[in-house]
Amino acid sequence: MPATRLQKWDILKCFLIFLVVLGHVADFYTKESQGMRNLYLLIYTFHMPLFIFVSGLFSKKTVNEKRKDKIFGYLSLYIVIKLIFAVYNACAYGKFEFSLFTEPHLPWFMLALFAFAVITIAIRDFSPKYVLFFSILLACLAGYDREINSFLSLSRIIVYYPFYYLGYLLDAAKIEEFCRKKSAKCSAAVILAAAVTAAFVFGEKLYWLRPLVTGLNPFAALGNHWKFGFLLRLALYAVSGLICFAVVVLTPGKTPLGVAAKLGKRTLPIYAFHYIILFILYYKVGINSLFEKILPETPELLGIPLAVLVMFVSSIGIFDKIMTLAANPTGILKK
Repeated sequence: MPATRLQKWDILKCFLIFLVVLGHVADFYTKESQGMRNLYLLIYTFHMPLFIFVSGLFSKKTVNEKRKDKIFGYLSLYIVIKLIFAVYNACAYGKFEFSLFTEPHLPWFMLALFAFAVITIAIRDFSPKYVLFFSILLACLAGYDREINSFLSLSRIIVYYPFYYLGYLLDAAKIEEFCRKKSAKCSAAVILAAAVTAAFVFGEKLYWLRPLVTGLNPFAALGNHWKFGFLLRLALYAVSGLICFAVVVLTPGKTPLGVAAKLGKRTLPIYAFHYIILFILYYKVGINSLFEKILPETPELLGIPLAVLVMFVSSIGIFDKIMTLAANPTGILKK
């Protein structure tokens, strides 16, 4: 695989993990700041769908060779990250809570990757067009069932699987070739500009869609709009797909000093540890009080450089080593 291709996707992963951190920072301010509500809605419309698409794009070897070490590594990571959160809560709040099968928070992503790989192995001999069609249909219907929620992360597994499967079907080299076309870049720029404009112009009127963009909630969370859940999720798929397309096309093949590509290779520790760092900063250190002294009118703006700093801190070697060990704690499982 050419180095330039690897670098492009690592840069994209860096951008996406930054959005994960920034989205959580924004959520600390969504009660007070309309701007942060707009930002939250924009980020959640596409960042996890695209992250999962990229995971599917590079899952071919894992799925086709039935790599048990990789597949069960996701399950190991799920348990370890849950334990990290449980230990933090025990230290910070004096209570240890651990539920193996219910997960509405960060660890869901690891359980989903495990499920995505297993599901794809089971159905890879079926016609792709039918699998994609029925996976989207299932996701659009699943929201009507109130029991499909955080138990086994089932809602998110169903909702996001089409993005993983689409990534599995496509070829990274052909995507890169397409991205180099001038027409693709122009279209992508227009789509991204339209998405950002819509989020910040109409965000106040659209924020009721928040339960939908997280992939977690049944349609009942949409209130009186629940009956339109099927069409709303279908529309969200279309919007998410367009923004994902735009972001992939506009992601550069290299960056100065290669910092973004390096961080893109350490998304796992950033994902696992950034939220705990944010909780400590906001609820134990009270960093927002400092922000309010610096920018009394808009302290939330300082959350943006904070997200960058937290991303760097949570990527340091010790965190990376913990996650590497967690992904394969014994080294016993082989291809």
